[in-house]
Amino acid sequence: MIDVTKAMSAKSDQLNADDLVAGPRTIKIRDVVETGAEQPIAVFFDGDDGRPWKPSKTAIRTLAACWGTDAAKWIGLSCTIYNDSTVTWGGAAVGGIRVSHTEGLTGPRRLMLSFTRGKKRETIIQPLVISSPTPAAKWKERLFAVAGGGAGVSVAHAWSKVPATVKNELGQTIYEQLLAIERASTEHRNSDDAQLDALNASFIAE
Repeated sequence: MIDVTKAMSAKSDQLNADDLVAGPRTIKIRDVVETGAEQPIAVFFDGDDGRPWKPSKTAIRTLAACWGTDAAKWIGLSCTIYNDSTVTWGGAAVGGIRVSHTEGLTGPRRLMLSFTRGKKRETIIQPLVISSPTPAAKWKERLFAVAGGGAGVSVAHAWSKVPATVKNELGQTIYEQLLAIERASTEHRNSDDAQLDALNASFIAE
C-alpha cells in the first residue's frame, strides 16, 4: 500500500477543505487556542502534524450548540469533519470544512445555521459513537448519553454512581465537559432554535 494522504495535503499552516477530498475525518481535540486573528480559534487535534483546524463561524456555532460555548471544555472530545463542496466565497463554490457528527448526542440534532448573509438552512448533526473496549470508555459513553438528555437522570446523579477508579481514569475535566453538554442540550430543547439564533447574532455573518 502506498498512502498518498500526506502527498495530497495542501501546503498550508492549517487544515484545509482540500485535505478532506478523500472523505470525512474523525478528530479528537487535544487543544483549543484563541488566535486573535480573523480566524479566532485554532483547534489542535491528534495527528494534526502541527496544522490546526481553524473552524469557520458556522463550524464554531455547531460545536458550541452541541458542547457549550466554553471551548476549553471541548478538549478530549471527538467530532467528524468533512469537505462541504457547497460552501461559497465571493460567489464561487470553493468548499469548506463542516461538522457532521459529534460526541455527546443521543440522537440527531437539528440546527438552523447561516450559510449566506441573512439566510439559514437546516443542518442535522449526527451522534458520534466511539468504540468502547474498556470499562472506562463504556462509562464515558453512558455519561455522554445522560448529558445529552437520553437517560432521564442528571449528570450529577450519574457521576455519583461512577466508581472512583473509573473517575481517575476518565480524568478531572470530563465532569465539566458533561455539565457543559447537559446545559447545551437542555437549552436547545427548551428554546428550540432561540439559543442558536442568539449565538448566530453574536457573530458577523460569513
